Amino acid sequence: MGKSYAGAVVGLWRLLCGPRGHEIAPVALDYEGAKVVLAHAKALVRQHPVLAREVEPSANGLSVPSRHSRWSIFSAEHSSSRGRHPDVVLYDECGWSRDDELFSSLLAGQASVDDPLMLVISTVGRRMAGPLWTVKVLAEGGDPSVFWWHSGENLSPKVTADFLARQRSILVPAQYAREHGNVWVDAADSFVTAAMVDAAMSGGWLEQQGQPRDIECHAFVDVGIVSDPSVIAVGHRDGDGIVYVDRLMTFSGSRADPVRIETLETALLDLSRRFNLTKIRIESWQGIGTVQKLERLGLPVELFTPTPKTNAEEWPQLAQRLANGTLMLFPHARLREELLNLTVEVGPTGAEVTDRGKVHQDHAVAVRGVCASLGQTTDAIIAAVNLAKRPVRAAVGREHPPADQLDPNRPDHWIYDTPGSRWRDVL
Repeated sequence: MGKSYAGAVVGLWRLLCGPRGHEIAPVALDYEGAKVVLAHAKALVRQHPVLAREVEPSANGLSVPSRHSRWSIFSAEHSSSRGRHPDVVLYDECGWSRDDELFSSLLAGQASVDDPLMLVISTVGRRMAGPLWTVKVLAEGGDPSVFWWHSGENLSPKVTADFLARQRSILVPAQYAREHGNVWVDAADSFVTAAMVDAAMSGGWLEQQGQPRDIECHAFVDVGIVSDPSVIAVGHRDGDGIVYVDRLMTFSGSRADPVRIETLETALLDLSRRFNLTKIRIESWQGIGTVQKLERLGLPVELFTPTPKTNAEEWPQLAQRLANGTLMLFPHARLREELLNLTVEVGPTGAEVTDRGKVHQDHAVAVRGVCASLGQTTDAIIAAVNLAKRPVRAAVGREHPPADQLDPNRPDHWIYDTPGSRWRDVL
């Protein structure tokens, strides 16, 4: 059973065994959330005849007429709870509360109650602050009135190793630790931590002006014309699977002087002479003309159209490389600022990465594109099975000489029996 079920058990215990006139107040992030614990309590009442005789359920609560005790849902708005003095507060998912107002209001209301109890039940939230964090700090500080129990173990039989492996590949490390390890993480709503970025930029790698032709490089172009800069990133992957970002080029424009597509084309042509570019991805519909022109010049270019699905697949690759140290970056102040400015939300299609609005993510997008491109394996094995022991020889669509004139050394004399039949060697 989960934490909400445990909260329901505690609430029923105090409703039936506490002093007469007890008031139980379940609260959550919203009104519907507070009904979750109530639903568990109602199910328990229905399942036990003794409880069913004593407890009367209603649409939004429970009551015990013989004891004048009641269980009624409180609004999530802190102003609505003022003036009320619940004996027991069941605060569900308080770790995700936006502020401390409701927690503080309910706590103050219990000051005039004999033997008050506030039970907070929640998974950890993004912030190392708020009601849940306050309870944790008080308990670890030795406050005798506070009890803290925490677990990072998920005992649900539906959470399999395969499911966790899939989640680990979709979520960035900080989110995986929070969602499945139930642990607070430094800047858990951030895409990466400062320590990860600094480690990637402090390995001694420097921006490169070129690479030998035997090193295959990939490029990614994030096209911005006016408000956003255009960025070209070039990188390669070594034999150990480590990705190196070799070059970052920034082209800033304005309304008076926007970035010219011709400038990007010239830059890519120059880069192709100094790096062995085996793949160039250009993001944005504005790059269609550039793709067509560079294709005519023989460069391996393709248009990349971002979608929620591609974003959910590519951003975690960048985060995981930063987390496990398989990405080498040269020091770049703007890139560092952009990476640390990114936040993560999990949506229906996976991890959604956005910036906080102060700094755009153009350089981060370009580096992400290179990492994702180089992360796609290109090694392949061509194999065949069930081949005949003797070679197959045939010439289709021409008249063959008589059998006694066939020359086994002439390919045009190799024949095929009949359409739909097996290949055979008639020689």
